[in-house]
Amino acid sequence: MRPVEARRTLRMLWWLQLAVAMLPVWLFPSAIYDLGAQIERVSVLFFVVALTLLFLNNRPFQRFKHAVIALGKVRDTEQEAAAWQHLMHCRLQALWYACLPAWAAALAKLLDLEMPVIVLLAVATPVLFWLYRTPRQLA
Repeated sequence: MRPVEARRTLRMLWWLQLAVAMLPVWLFPSAIYDLGAQIERVSVLFFVVALTLLFLNNRPFQRFKHAVIALGKVRDTEQEAAAWQHLMHCRLQALWYACLPAWAAALAKLLDLEMPVIVLLAVATPVLFWLYRTPRQLA
């Protein structure tokens, strides 16, 4: 696989997975379950627990970073195609972990939690996705 083709494939997969991550937030109906007077307490607790999901991205990001470094070392060699495949595999796995905050936001929407909780969790996923973009140095 040539670098141009690999970057194009990575870019398309990135947008596709971002859509998969964010669509439940917009498509799920709100207020299926009413928490009543406990909504503020549950919102804060849910938000804190959901933010801990961000720490699950540490190990996948380390693998992604090492795959980028390894690809940079084998540029213009026979191992470059295998390195691109490894980078795609590492990034795909890492992006699934990056989807977790948005899916937590979709769950918060189903529970009819407060809107700032939903918005902050939903915004966390595109920020994490931004970390997993392909560096320009690999072009």
